Amino acid sequence: MKHYALTGGIGSGKSTVLALFDELGVPTFSADDSAKMVMEQDEDIKANITALFGIASYAKGKLNRPFIAEQVFGNNDKLQKLNALVHPAARAAYANWQLEQYAPYTIYEFPLVFELGEQDRFDGVILVVSSEASRIQRVKTRDDVTEEAIRKRMMHQWTDEQKQPLADMLIHNATIGKTADQVRKLHQQLMRA
Repeated sequence: MKHYALTGGIGSGKSTVLALFDELGVPTFSADDSAKMVMEQDEDIKANITALFGIASYAKGKLNRPFIAEQVFGNNDKLQKLNALVHPAARAAYANWQLEQYAPYTIYEFPLVFELGEQDRFDGVILVVSSEASRIQRVKTRDDVTEEAIRKRMMHQWTDEQKQPLADMLIHNATIGKTADQVRKLHQQLMRA
């Protein structure tokens, strides 16, 4: 079985592409969803996050995502500390999940695959790209945040231009129809690989 990472910048449409693979019957796993689950359910990690960022990190037992985002975007030291807390647990959850899969290939949505230097753990990396305007609009709609806040996050991520030379496959996310066509074609290629 082969394992492929799916990555892209904020608002690029990674989750949409992941859902399209899932609809085709491909086993899919989201690092972000796993990380969120770990941050809300693992008591040791919750205690460490609270120690790092303060009691505002959780509201009524739920992770205060806007607060955490405000703390880490623009503060590389805090971002690295958060990643060091969460990613080992998310990686372990993925490893356990992999053991239960029986398919020609799996897709792991992993936004930081290049930033963390993890691309060699996979048989290939699929990069999702989209126009900046589309990305900003998606995030504004999804997260109810300002364009300024989105641009601040974007400034702390690798650009598509930095990621493209490292990617093995590329999906241009413009319209859902065109994106779905690209996913179907790529799925056929990966089934033969």
